[in-house]
Amino acid sequence: MKLLGKLSLVLLVVVLTAVIPVVSNIGSAQATQPGPASDQITFTRVDLSQVPDAIGSGQIDMYYYALRPLQAQQIQQSVPNATLWQAPAGLMDLILNPAPVSVVTLNGTLNIKQAAAALGVPLAAIVGFSVQGNQTIVELGANPNTSSINPFAFKAVRWAMNYLVDRDTVVSQILKGFGVPMYTFLSQYDPTYTIIADIVAKYEFRYDPSYADSIITNALTAVGAQKVGGTWYYGGKPITINFIIRIEDERYDIGNMIATDLKLLGFNVNILPMRFTDAINTVYGTDPMEFQWHIYTEGWGKGGVTKWDTSSIAQYGAPWFGYMPGWQEPSFWNYQNSTIDDLTTRIYMGNFTSQAEFTQLYRQATEMIIQESVRIWIATRLDTWVTTSQVQGITLDLGAGLRGIWNVREAFIPGKSSLTIGHLWVYTAGDAWNYWGGFQSVYYFDQLYATYDPMVWNHPFNGEPIPFRTSYIVNTAGPTGKLDVPSNAVMWDVNSKQWVPVPNGTKATSMVIFDLSKLIGTKWHNGMTITMADVAAVWAYSFDIAFDPVYSSLEPRIASNLQPTLSLIKGLVFDAQNKRLIVYIDYWFFDTNYIASMAAAAGVANPLEIHTVTWQLALDQRNQTNLVLYQRKGYQWFSLVYPDHVALVKDTLQTYLNNQTVFQKANAYADGFLTMDEWNARIQADLNWINTYGNAWISQGPFMLVKFDKDAQQAVYQAFRDPTYPFKKGDWYFGKPITTLIGGYTLSSVIPDKILPGSPANITVTVNGVPPLHLEYIIKDAAGNILVADYAQQINDTAFQITLPENFTTNLDYKSTYYLILLAYSDVIAVPDMRRVELATASTAEALQYMNSLNQEAISRLSNALNQSINDIYTKISNLNQQMSTLNTSLTSFIKEQIQSVASILEGLADIANATQSSLANFQSSTSNQLSSLSSDVSSIKSTLASVQTTLQGVATSSDVEALKSQVSTLQNLVYATLGLVVITLILGGIALVRKK
Repeated sequence: MKLLGKLSLVLLVVVLTAVIPVVSNIGSAQATQPGPASDQITFTRVDLSQVPDAIGSGQIDMYYYALRPLQAQQIQQSVPNATLWQAPAGLMDLILNPAPVSVVTLNGTLNIKQAAAALGVPLAAIVGFSVQGNQTIVELGANPNTSSINPFAFKAVRWAMNYLVDRDTVVSQILKGFGVPMYTFLSQYDPTYTIIADIVAKYEFRYDPSYADSIITNALTAVGAQKVGGTWYYGGKPITINFIIRIEDERYDIGNMIATDLKLLGFNVNILPMRFTDAINTVYGTDPMEFQWHIYTEGWGKGGVTKWDTSSIAQYGAPWFGYMPGWQEPSFWNYQNSTIDDLTTRIYMGNFTSQAEFTQLYRQATEMIIQESVRIWIATRLDTWVTTSQVQGITLDLGAGLRGIWNVREAFIPGKSSLTIGHLWVYTAGDAWNYWGGFQSVYYFDQLYATYDPMVWNHPFNGEPIPFRTSYIVNTAGPTGKLDVPSNAVMWDVNSKQWVPVPNGTKATSMVIFDLSKLIGTKWHNGMTITMADVAAVWAYSFDIAFDPVYSSLEPRIASNLQPTLSLIKGLVFDAQNKRLIVYIDYWFFDTNYIASMAAAAGVANPLEIHTVTWQLALDQRNQTNLVLYQRKGYQWFSLVYPDHVALVKDTLQTYLNNQTVFQKANAYADGFLTMDEWNARIQADLNWINTYGNAWISQGPFMLVKFDKDAQQAVYQAFRDPTYPFKKGDWYFGKPITTLIGGYTLSSVIPDKILPGSPANITVTVNGVPPLHLEYIIKDAAGNILVADYAQQINDTAFQITLPENFTTNLDYKSTYYLILLAYSDVIAVPDMRRVELATASTAEALQYMNSLNQEAISRLSNALNQSINDIYTKISNLNQQMSTLNTSLTSFIKEQIQSVASILEGLADIANATQSSLANFQSSTSNQLSSLSSDVSSIKSTLASVQTTLQGVATSSDVEALKSQVSTLQNLVYATLGLVVITLILGGIALVRKK
């Protein structure tokens, strides 16, 4: 069920692809008839080795399994009618078996040291410890009493495996460059990667077998293992590792490469090559403590791109989700980590109050999952798919690539009514067609897309949840508020098996109103009308399998996965009159589309009576049928397309006609929306369908499954053209995205292409894509330490600047290499682009050379400035000299004129004095003394005036100017002497710099 309601990653063997830009328009491909672009599609098995010939000859039009890199190159060069498509759609990892070799129960409440002493084992041998009541449960990774050991039960050994994977060689040699290394469950192509990029950068494990050997040696010797003659022994027996390696694709080469390194470290490696079905049944269908496997080469295929990851982190690291060893099967030993469970449950269930808190939880859980190392991530594959060049209507999903939900609906060849799609497998015993526990592989999941419309799906370019079969309105009081749940809302009571009103006072964080007008009133593939009965029933069955004590114990893996989501539901309103479903849910997310996605927990994939018969055969009558909904050892995995299972379904449905007991039970699940006449009509339609098509997979999507031949490995799908089907050709066509790509970058520094420690530097980066764009950056040293992680400053729509100030570069070493990680992304196209750049710092010699050149430049600038100043002084002196000469001439002429005027006046005064003297002669006898004094004063005035005239004639002479020039020359000599001393000082300073480092 989780796969039908939400995007997921499914088991496979995959290849990934870099994203391709540009968008085209399907315009002319629009059609008015309901249903998909092609009238028929046929899935057929084609081995990878046969693909080039199958495409070239026209045997197939598309191939849904990712090509091997060499095949892609071959097709590109030799098949002229082929078109290649690429997207980062697949992941590869190793899953390690962390199970203990023994679980011992001791009476009493002991501490771990006491338990070790009681068992007579080294403390390091204990890998699990808990106290339950009056008993102590001890898990041993090595047990000397049984001479048994599991190296991967020890966290240190699992951690060491990170250094035993040569990711660079895998990408360059095995994947031929069609991939990028991975260090955790998200790759650089996942939108949520942007919030953990610095954590991943911190754990970019290098390939270092010697370092791995040292860690493993310390761990194993601590528990009593010994290496003798280069081989590890425990209890006198070689330590053996059962390594299941898939053989269909590059994982075979990868597995053998890692097996070789394990052998070189001293392990006895038992290589178990297997295909899909055998591998799946062994790894996921057996108790980890049986040790039928220790390592497995896992592969995953994306179902689409997700803007904000809330589930993958749980899927790949948290026990509760059911994808960690033990798989939540109660009869198996199960890996446990309560802290990771708590963190990822909070992430999944929206138990946070802000985007910042979500980010904090996600980062904390990511780091713990990396440190636990139950999965060792290898690479994201840049998958390559092929179609003939005639195929049109392709949407390149940035998560699923060609395998996206869109292409079975929209792909077509002009003038041709059908398409043939090749796949690695069409039938596999390692999966099943049932809504509740099937569709675990890409092989079945890809076919499911053709038959089923989900309520909500993610946009192929930005990963944002969007309405698919049902539009919606979200109303939330979150993160801290609550809404009242109305009295007409109901909940399924697993004990009384009926819908009951919600208790008074019930509250919920959010409300989602789903418009079911494109679902209710339309037809199932068998011609019957989809009603609110189908909607209510699938919710009731979901609650049943999650919370009914019997059913949940029969299907614990399904229950474990459903319980967190369904526990959030506080009430449902089945508004049949208005074709609405109202979901009240205790869930908040900072992007309200995620609230709608969470509320669409139960997808309406099959008619309610198909669920009824499924319940009876795989749950109520399990002892008689030996059927299960989810794979379990010793049982058959129930499938609505396998002939013997279909026969059981048919026989059981026949007993439902006019069967009041079954009808009333089914109608209770349907909240009373059924009538007996409708029930009988549905049963008869189902029987007619089975008789006609030989399968019981009845759904509501663009294609009907009309043939499933497991022996011939072929499935045929016919277009569903019923007038009530709400979509037509072109409705789900998006084309190709304009992807975000990091263009060039420029380092601006005082030394070209190098950073000078202690000097500022700027890095300008160009990003191409759909605005608004963002750029994050991380700088690491050669040892892998993160020095800075931040956002670049945006200059314009496509340019960003990273500023490295002096106080940062001061701490950089001379003549060293640093690593700049750039991560660019768009709000519109969610898949980021990442680039790694080497940054070099200058050597001390280059620094000294630069400083000397800087000093010479400074000296030259100073000398030029001084010379200019001196020239300016000379010019001013010359001008002053000229001005003074002119002034001297002017003053001399003026003074002469003034002296002549004064002399004339004095002569007049003399005449007056003489006249006065003559006139006063008569008074001489009485005033002779006064006249004598006056005459003396007049003479003194004449003398003073003559002296003033002489002085003025000597102002600003040429000798004064020459004296001033002499002083300026002395100043110039002093400047040059000072500059010489500066040069000597700088040379001495450079010698000190060379010594410092």
